[in-house]
Amino acid sequence: MDLAASLTRRLAEVVTPRDGDAAKQLYFALLLLGFTAVIAISHLDVVLIGSYLAALAVVTAATVAAFAVPWTRLSPWWAAVIPLVDFVAIGLARDALRGSTTAISLLAIIPTLWLAARLRVSGTVLATVAATLVVTVPSLLRADHIDSLTIAHSALLPFTVLQIGLLASGALKLMEGQSRRMSAALAEQERLYEDMATSERLLENVIDSIDVGIVVVDRDGHDQIMNRAQHVIHDLATPPDDDDPDESRLLLRYPGTTTPIPPEDRPVRRAVQQETYRNYMVSIGPPGPTSRKFAASARQILDRHGHRNGAVVVFSDVTSYVEAIRTQERFVAAVSHELRTPLTSVIGYLDLAREEPDLPAGAAGYLEVANRNAEQLLTLVSDLLADQVLRSTDEGLRLRPRRVSEIADEVAESFAPQAAKAGITLIRETGETPAIPLDAHRMTQALDNLLSNALKYTPRGGIIRLHTCVAGGAVEVNVIDTGIGMSDAEQTNLFTDYYRTETARTSGIDGHGIGLALTRKLILAHGGQISVRSRPGQGSAFTIRLPLHAGDEVHPAS
Repeated sequence: MDLAASLTRRLAEVVTPRDGDAAKQLYFALLLLGFTAVIAISHLDVVLIGSYLAALAVVTAATVAAFAVPWTRLSPWWAAVIPLVDFVAIGLARDALRGSTTAISLLAIIPTLWLAARLRVSGTVLATVAATLVVTVPSLLRADHIDSLTIAHSALLPFTVLQIGLLASGALKLMEGQSRRMSAALAEQERLYEDMATSERLLENVIDSIDVGIVVVDRDGHDQIMNRAQHVIHDLATPPDDDDPDESRLLLRYPGTTTPIPPEDRPVRRAVQQETYRNYMVSIGPPGPTSRKFAASARQILDRHGHRNGAVVVFSDVTSYVEAIRTQERFVAAVSHELRTPLTSVIGYLDLAREEPDLPAGAAGYLEVANRNAEQLLTLVSDLLADQVLRSTDEGLRLRPRRVSEIADEVAESFAPQAAKAGITLIRETGETPAIPLDAHRMTQALDNLLSNALKYTPRGGIIRLHTCVAGGAVEVNVIDTGIGMSDAEQTNLFTDYYRTETARTSGIDGHGIGLALTRKLILAHGGQISVRSRPGQGSAFTIRLPLHAGDEVHPAS
């Protein structure tokens, strides 16, 4: 192994253009000795001629000098001495082999390439001059007569040496230029890699210092970046008996229920499906005190050509805010309840006072104003209390076997006069459905909200269709209208508390943006799902799906 490595290193020194003088000379000397050994097999007398022995002596001396003298410390011109001496040896050997001058002359290629590599064009000129002096001049001096053929034959080797030297120096110059450009490109690439690594470390430090969870996925949904906060959230969502769950097995639930979010509706999956959304509420972790509520938002990542290249999803822990809102709601409900009783008493006594026959002049008017304002205040308090009751399902569901089709018929019957007054056709297609455990009051609220919205956003002459059926192992309710419709962005936030579409706000349609959020919460509490399909100007279609075997899936809201 060491011998092979040594030979490889020596060979590399032979072909390198800048140094390796000793290796180059050794290579030339061995080649000449091998050539001599071949000749000596049949013509020993030839190699014993004085001029040939002199050639061998010159090569031997040049080889010793190549190893003994530190040529790398001298000027490059001094390194030309050894190959020029080799030209002398070639001339002496050629003189001894006058009958085979072509073979020995080919050895001149080696010192020619040596000089061209070391001194480029100058080395080529030196090699050409040396070949002329040791080959051309002696040939002409020994010639019986000189003619054009003799001159051409004598000048062939110097001309060949010139061409080989020019080609070698030109090729080396071209290679060095390419090498410099490659080195510059590699240096620039290394600098860019270093800049990218620095930027990546900076980005990691920045996102790790943020207390919201951040996950970046590529276009195929594979995680690319996940900050420290997101690792904590992922650990919270990981089931106790599963160290490496996929997205579908993570503990993600609809807020206020124990109903798992279907895989296709989970925040990261929605982002992978090219959705952009904000404030998508989810509960993460097993039900209980360790569960946390998060608001998820997603944005799509575009490359410089405008093509989608992935998505970034942000999870903000809003547990404390939700608890604060619940506390505020309970406070408002308590205050509203406490205020309503004395206000009712005040109004009652004002009514009694107004019925007194012997009121002083002007007192009746004063009592009328006081009664009107007291009733207005009672209305405000009642609205506040009703709003809190509608928004809260903390008391859970009161489940009894009921048919959704019967509840839908009752709701449609109550809305029929309003639809007729608004000039809207209400079509009932309430196919009978089996009885399942339901809170009839809550389900009535949910359908009331859907039909109320359909009436609000459907212009005169429109159609509302209420349809019930059994499909795919579930009871299905569809409320379809031909109203103003919604954009994809508006549908993304439709079930968020207090959200109203831009069209609803600019059209002056009454509403507070809590009806659909409450409807969704009620449906989820029943273990069901609600979805919407809509297009601007083409109406909306809301679909409720309730599992037929709901006994194990219906949960009290929390």
